[in-house]
Amino acid sequence: MSDFDMALRGFAALDEEALSRPWSWRDTAMDVRFALYRTLEDAQETYARLSSARYPESRRILALAQRAFGDLRGLLTGLPADLLDRVPRAGEWSLRETLRHILLVERRYAVQTRYALDRKDSEPVRIPDDRQPTVTAKDLEGEVGTILARIGAARADTNQWLGDIGSPAMSRPTVWVGLDVDVRFRLHRFAAHLVEHTIQIEKSLALLGWPATEGRRIARHVAAAIAEIEGLGAVADARGLEARLAERHASIGA
Repeated sequence: MSDFDMALRGFAALDEEALSRPWSWRDTAMDVRFALYRTLEDAQETYARLSSARYPESRRILALAQRAFGDLRGLLTGLPADLLDRVPRAGEWSLRETLRHILLVERRYAVQTRYALDRKDSEPVRIPDDRQPTVTAKDLEGEVGTILARIGAARADTNQWLGDIGSPAMSRPTVWVGLDVDVRFRLHRFAAHLVEHTIQIEKSLALLGWPATEGRRIARHVAAAIAEIEGLGAVADARGLEARLAERHASIGA
């Protein structure tokens, strides 16, 4: 587990009382929750600086998907292992099954979109079924942090393959659930799909009786903001912000 993951988990575990303990920033008395809010402001400042640069449209779209993944990461960090396989309600997926679906669709969307860009005009618009990625049981083994890391790796592949698409190619034809769409539409599906199933997981957690602390609510915003910066390709800036959060977590003595 990275220092950032440990800090994210640590902050997410803090309730209102713990967040109200004293914390000092620039010799000014604050409380622990502001260790999170200061990091969020640092991330906002970095994003504002980066956003003045010109990025390909595809990268800006995928940065929204990376932001959505950061939110999911913040929601699930530190999830008790026994909740992963519990069914929240008859007929619904367990959290592990939902994460399986997220991983599978991330891989399939990436391959389908890459196919739309690379295929010859003489080839079918729909990718052949035997070229579709799969997810194995091994991909879903382990606790939630391990599974999230695999989804994160798939997201990194997506960003690498599709982050620098030229403007004309954004209108290349493709299909989605049998409908004629284009590459631009498919790129926007990455973020929307992650948001859709993050909400599903929130509902499942409520049914399983795992309430969100105030610390987790704030940490989700921090994780999402840092992830969007990474999605723009500013990896060094993102790692620097993650290190800052880890330092602040160490400073609170949690």
